[in-house]
Amino acid sequence: MTKTTIISLICVLCVFSAKANNLKTIEQIHIAYKNKTTNAQHVTQAYINRIEKLNPQYNAVINIDPSAIEQAKALDLLYANSKWAGPLHGIPVLLKDNIETKGKLPTTAGSLALKNNITNKDAFVVKKLREAGAIILGKANLSEWANFRSSYSSSGWSAVGGQTHNAHDITRNPCGSSAGSAVAVALNFAPIALGTETDGSITCPASVNGVYAIKPSMGQVSRNGVIPLSSSQDTVGPMAHTLKDALLVLAVLQGEDKKDVSTHEFVLNSKELTAKSTLKIGVLPSDKFTIQTQQLYKKQLNALRQAGHTVTEIVVTDNLDTLFADEYYILLYDFKAEINDYLSNTPKEVKTKSLEALINFNSQNKETEMPYFGQDILTKSQAIDLTNKDKYQRVKTRYRALAKSAITNLYKNNDIDIVIAPTVSPAWKTDLINGDNFKGSSSSLPAIAGSTHIKLPVGKVSNLPVGLSIIANINQEQAAYTYADIIDKTLSLNTKKPE
Repeated sequence: MTKTTIISLICVLCVFSAKANNLKTIEQIHIAYKNKTTNAQHVTQAYINRIEKLNPQYNAVINIDPSAIEQAKALDLLYANSKWAGPLHGIPVLLKDNIETKGKLPTTAGSLALKNNITNKDAFVVKKLREAGAIILGKANLSEWANFRSSYSSSGWSAVGGQTHNAHDITRNPCGSSAGSAVAVALNFAPIALGTETDGSITCPASVNGVYAIKPSMGQVSRNGVIPLSSSQDTVGPMAHTLKDALLVLAVLQGEDKKDVSTHEFVLNSKELTAKSTLKIGVLPSDKFTIQTQQLYKKQLNALRQAGHTVTEIVVTDNLDTLFADEYYILLYDFKAEINDYLSNTPKEVKTKSLEALINFNSQNKETEMPYFGQDILTKSQAIDLTNKDKYQRVKTRYRALAKSAITNLYKNNDIDIVIAPTVSPAWKTDLINGDNFKGSSSSLPAIAGSTHIKLPVGKVSNLPVGLSIIANINQEQAAYTYADIIDKTLSLNTKKPE
């Protein structure tokens, strides 16, 4: 090979790499593939290079999958033979590190107790991604044990990955527990990332890092192969740079799985909607959020009114006095039962086989596992009496019915198309000693009811992102997607500007 040929080849590779670094959406990447201005190998390598350069500042990614480039090469070979793998052909995806994958990477939940948890099997959602042509790029950092370890935790901290930092200000918190997933998308470490949510763990990090996200309805997406917190509320959902991409990925992920009973009865309501140019929007109060967030919310509401939408102030009229104590009991109960089951079935290299053993492991490894905060939630979960199944079923029936009723009544009593609210206030300063200090959240009702919650990035206050929540009616996922798109387009034209 001549010197001129080598230089030419280097120039081509530089152009391919530069092109890849400018790509953010699925459509942009696919157009580039079809125009032959780049390929899956170069796109994947460009993301890996970006992670290696920037991740030390942010701790958003724990591991890069060593097979990522080989996955990309296989897809390039497929395309060279005029074949297309599917709707996510050649799209790199990062996974929260509580989602299992085939290969050599452990699935740790952020805990050193699971540093050898190499299950070498794909979670149901990972199988769906691969079938659609996606590239598994690696694992994202998270709040350890999905932020269910300490009442004084700092969101985004894990013993395995350290403290994840907000993508817009490294002194600020990324929110939890899918912190690394949101930060990674915001920094364009990948066009798509998956997070998991029990209550706010997808929507909150997406909000404070300024990306799109969907917390799906219960049963829409399988949790098989995901380290559990609570089967009563756990779900898996996408984060992306656009609502269109998040919806496309969700369409890939959803489906019945024989190993997750929650998916057996779920039916996506495909009823065709009457075309609407204007909406009747119910807006929940914003008084629990910061003053700046309230001010931005008012501007968003004015923009919606000016676009011709009817904006009606609404409030939850149902008595929610028991809701949050009930939720905590259910989560404590579920976690003990389900983490015991999960740990007992981990590979032999994992020595921690129960919640009690995990608590002991953390106590014996205080310097690395508990340098900043403890494990009071784990000990409360361990104290739960799992034989009291009558109480568990009674509480679970009550709290779910109450959350569903509260959402249903918002729609029924106010004659509206869709409910919106601020998602959460801007990111707070990370405090490893005293823990999180967020003000206001809209996640609990849809999390407990098991209904869809969509998060749109809608502006900034003090250069920090603020999100808007779309809270779907029960069994009305398709309507929520359609109306979220209308609201997103309206606000994109009017209010997505720094304050």
